[in-house]
Amino acid sequence: MINSTTSAAWTSLAPCADLDGYIPHDSLVRAPKQLLQACAPLMEDCAALCPFVVQCYDRVRPEAGHFDGVCAARIWVNGKAVATAENAPELPKLPTQAGTCGTSSGVAGHRRLGEALCGECRVTAQRAGARRAGAASIRKRAHRGSALVGATL
Repeated sequence: MINSTTSAAWTSLAPCADLDGYIPHDSLVRAPKQLLQACAPLMEDCAALCPFVVQCYDRVRPEAGHFDGVCAARIWVNGKAVATAENAPELPKLPTQAGTCGTSSGVAGHRRLGEALCGECRVTAQRAGARRAGAASIRKRAHRGSALVGATL
């Protein structure tokens, strides 16, 4: 069941609205065979009847939230899809909710959400790490000509 916390009108129109079973009890999540038996019909209904599969996936974000239940025509356990309906649509790569990529706040946002760093944020994090490491300590060699200045021949 989807509980709306924002004004997304589609959540009240979704076929699963106000229905139980889409988020199974913890004991069912620990028993994979029973979970598949209980949730397979819900997963198939989701794929066949729901026009909001992608919006649901974007709203729930199962991977980031370690979701257990049925979402986007899939059964999820700890944020990993364990079963997919036969006619389930491909899921798009979700836009990040981390902030502005390529900035320190973007890096922090990716980490807060448990996402892998995007290319821009990876470069930013590497540069910040280099700055934190400081200047390299390189032992300077005395100039070769300076050793002969004070020597007597």
